[in-house]
Amino acid sequence: MHIRSKISCRVGLISAITLTALSIPGVLLAQGAPRVDTDSVECLPIEDNGLAWATVENNRPDTQVRLNFRRLNDTVEDLYWVEMHPEGGGRYWGIFPKAADRVLDRHDLVEERANARDEYRWAEWWRDKQGSDNRNPNGDLDDELIRERASLGKQLPRQWLAEMDDQTFQDWLEQLENEPAEFFTSVHDATGREIARSKTRVVEVKENCRPDLTPQQRGEAENLTVGETAHWQRGEEVFHWLCDGVVSRIGPNDVKRGDEVCRACVIAWYQVPGIILPTATGLAAGGSLLVFDNPEQLPASLGAP
Repeated sequence: MHIRSKISCRVGLISAITLTALSIPGVLLAQGAPRVDTDSVECLPIEDNGLAWATVENNRPDTQVRLNFRRLNDTVEDLYWVEMHPEGGGRYWGIFPKAADRVLDRHDLVEERANARDEYRWAEWWRDKQGSDNRNPNGDLDDELIRERASLGKQLPRQWLAEMDDQTFQDWLEQLENEPAEFFTSVHDATGREIARSKTRVVEVKENCRPDLTPQQRGEAENLTVGETAHWQRGEEVFHWLCDGVVSRIGPNDVKRGDEVCRACVIAWYQVPGIILPTATGLAAGGSLLVFDNPEQLPASLGAP
């Protein structure tokens, strides 16, 4: 009788602990890791900001959601990121920097192969670059630059490329107006460790693309903090993205700083003697011009040193 009572007590205690644990949100979340999916993007505008959306399931309060992006360049595969913002219901949005006007260089595969058709040589070049350790299929690119900057690119599989057959991929390359962009969403814990990642998508950069941004998103576009993923990105422009709107950077060591490259361009422009700036009312509305002969006269909001 005494033994049976002890067993009943222990069973009751275990049940109480289990019920208490299940009532804690952190334990419920621990039952499943975060999952993230990135929406496809119709297009990115040339020299204007684009918008991306993602959905995160089983997320935790202490995480950071990032929009990771790079241009599809033949030699340089520089990856950057910006923080995404919660909209509610697990939805997040992020702002791309303004894409520079860059033509995608053509590289027809020169190596003779029995299974390669002449009309797909451009597509075959990209497949070779993606699928092998040789990041320079024709041997005509900057090998030193590739050695420095291609390691991250090799680690990011282009799932979108595998989903196209040779004909579709070649046709897509032929009709491109500009270097496209690749992007994905990742979730990071409080230490910066990546705990979830979506598949990589590709989006065209077009002249006639007009994303509809809210005032909040426009405000974010004018005050972007861009994260770096490699040491060589410090002191360099965001590769094939414009400075306009980029105000700060976060290095691979997670230290935030002012953007020394983009800010330097702005300050240099302001230091031209006899700077002429329109007033806030604007010339179209009948505003006047303000002339600054000394950069120290510039308002702090305009980036005066």
